[in-house]
Amino acid sequence: MVLYILEKTGGLDYYRIFKVLYFAERKHLAKWGSRFVPDDFCALPNGPVPTRLYDAVKRMKNSGKSDEDILARGLCTSVCFAGDDAPNVLLPNHLSNKDYFSMSEKEVLDESIRENARLSFSELKAKSHDAAWQEADAKGKGLKVISPLSMAKVLCSDKNMLGYIQEQMEISSILA
Repeated sequence: MVLYILEKTGGLDYYRIFKVLYFAERKHLAKWGSRFVPDDFCALPNGPVPTRLYDAVKRMKNSGKSDEDILARGLCTSVCFAGDDAPNVLLPNHLSNKDYFSMSEKEVLDESIRENARLSFSELKAKSHDAAWQEADAKGKGLKVISPLSMAKVLCSDKNMLGYIQEQMEISSILA
């Protein structure tokens, strides 16, 4: 997904990548009732962040190489930092494999890229401090995971869809 975003934008700082992913996930949940980003979003001071991806980016930035984490290894082979003039900007090392995306996933990613990739830091921060972020942030100390149901509620008021999402979350929890 990161590679797809970078391919579409020509390169982007990881803050914006995280927000593009968040808004795409939120829209996919509201429209289709399912998640597609394989990561938990947490409420951090500057907005929602996909936690495992953020950790992988930090490790890559600090070490400049892959480690034992499969996500960090994959990230290191797929992207690179732009350099000293743009130390937070990621560039693609190769083209993305669009066979990994469903039509609904590609649709929400494309919409999120169009709507969010060029917003300023302040605009993204304000936009991403939505009700789902606020609910998670109010949890106090520790990991503040944003509920997929809360994310969907920002854009969807259909009780049937929200019930379906809640049911899927409960099933996932039981199977975990």
